[in-house]
Amino acid sequence: MINPVTNVIRCNLEKAKEVAMKWEKASGNELSAYCLEILKEIGCTDTQLPNNLQTREQQLNFITGFASFAFGEVQNVQSCN
Repeated sequence: MINPVTNVIRCNLEKAKEVAMKWEKASGNELSAYCLEILKEIGCTDTQLPNNLQTREQQLNFITGFASFAFGEVQNVQSCN
C-alpha cells in the first residue's frame, strides 16, 4: 500500500524545488523584495528583513520553505500522481 502522505510530501518538495530554482537566478534586490512580500502576506508589517533573512542562502531557504508550505495547503494526492 502506498502512503498518500508520502505522495503529497514528494509533490510539494518537487514544486518547492521548482520555485527555488527560479529564484536562484534572481538578483539580491529581487530576493529581498520577495521575502518582504511573503512576510507581508503572513501578517508582518516590518519594512526591513529580520536578522535571520540577511544572506542570499537564508532568503532562498525561506522562499523554498514557504513554497513547500503553500503547495501543501493547496495540493492533494490526485494532482500529484
